Amino acid sequence: MSALADWSDDAFFDAPGRGSVDGGTTSAGDLWHSISSRWGHSMHTMCSYHGMFPAKVAHQFIQQYSRPGEVVLDPFSGRGTTPLQARVEGRRAIANDLSPLAFVLSRAKTDPPSWGEANGFVDDLEHAYKATKHGQPDVSPDIRMLYHDNTLAQLDFIRGRLLSKDLTTWNRAEFMLAGALAGIMHGGWRRDGTSQYLSISMPNTFSMSPSYVEKFIREKGLEKLDQDVFDRLRDKLARLYLDENSGTSGIAHHSDAAVLLTGKDLSSGSVDLVVTSPPYLQVVNYAQSNWIRLWLLGIDEVGREQGEGRKRLNAVLDHGHNYQSYCEFMRRTVLGIQRVLKKDGVAVLIIGDVKETGKDDPIPLAAKMWDDIKGQTRLRKIGLVEDDLPAQSKVSRIWGDTKGEATNRDCALVLTHADGDPDLGSDDVNWDEPWKDGGPDAAHERLRTVRSMVGRSI
Repeated sequence: MSALADWSDDAFFDAPGRGSVDGGTTSAGDLWHSISSRWGHSMHTMCSYHGMFPAKVAHQFIQQYSRPGEVVLDPFSGRGTTPLQARVEGRRAIANDLSPLAFVLSRAKTDPPSWGEANGFVDDLEHAYKATKHGQPDVSPDIRMLYHDNTLAQLDFIRGRLLSKDLTTWNRAEFMLAGALAGIMHGGWRRDGTSQYLSISMPNTFSMSPSYVEKFIREKGLEKLDQDVFDRLRDKLARLYLDENSGTSGIAHHSDAAVLLTGKDLSSGSVDLVVTSPPYLQVVNYAQSNWIRLWLLGIDEVGREQGEGRKRLNAVLDHGHNYQSYCEFMRRTVLGIQRVLKKDGVAVLIIGDVKETGKDDPIPLAAKMWDDIKGQTRLRKIGLVEDDLPAQSKVSRIWGDTKGEATNRDCALVLTHADGDPDLGSDDVNWDEPWKDGGPDAAHERLRTVRSMVGRSI
């Protein structure tokens, strides 16, 4: 597989350009497509996630529809893009996701530990590992085929330490370590045979099926790197903490969105802005696409179709809606948003168009769904931004012709209360990055410092 460029190529951000820089556009103009794909806070790069949208999309709506100090909610927070962006822009962020991986990533970004606290925890784990005798880890062949024996022993030790506590009781350093480790569990090697990732060379966006990986290893003769997990974690943390991390600590929930939106954890009329992307209609299986990272979080047998872990997560995450059940799911979601949204608040729902297998014309899902459920709500539409991105620029391009459901269009459905009078803000969004650090020299110096202090408290 092709190697990835050195991480520093992706760590720094270009100035905003003019016109579309990625070939995309929206029905309201170029908007975020005129901004470099490298735009955003360094902590957004914690872990890739299937179905994620760029930080610049969240920034557009946070700037347009909220003010510093206001509450921004994402009930389907995924890898935590909206809550992180809201937090670093001075808003009060609330995240939620039922997926264990999404919860860990969102929790790590809404309330991160200090740089010293995160690295100190890595130091403590390394000292404990070196003081412990290790046998051969008891892991499935699907996991064993990905990692060198030494790397797997360290991974298994860290995993055991994390899983000695219930996930919802972890402290800030544990969430940050788990999120950072999830981000380096698998990925492509560099051309020189080195890697920032722990696995054989493979995609980092999502996990290919175990049977495919096994076949690919055999046919391509892929090798395993003897990676020191603690060193790679320090490198990863150096990249994540490159930018300023101030901002009010946010809140992350691990709940069904419908329960959160109707329960006591969120008061009626308490949210100024919702920016969220509900699960795609019959496109992404979140268990299957994250089976390696989910193993880290204690969920086994997720990679294979008949695995018990896959069955349990499929039942919980319920990715297999038909259109009728999807509309019912969205009706419940919208009614919950209606309850928590302030009278003049705004909700932005980012929904991808889909195609039925064997049919040529895509379903304009956001518009069709809203037409079908709007009469059952007390919300009104104030905008529908159609976002078109060339297929070669989307994560779903890797599917080729094997999946007909994904399209090159997402739509941002913008809602408010029927009697609401929201401040619709200005079309002139500020793309400055006040959290931005000093550039390549600062990052390289940070890595040099980390490597020189290995084995000592940071």
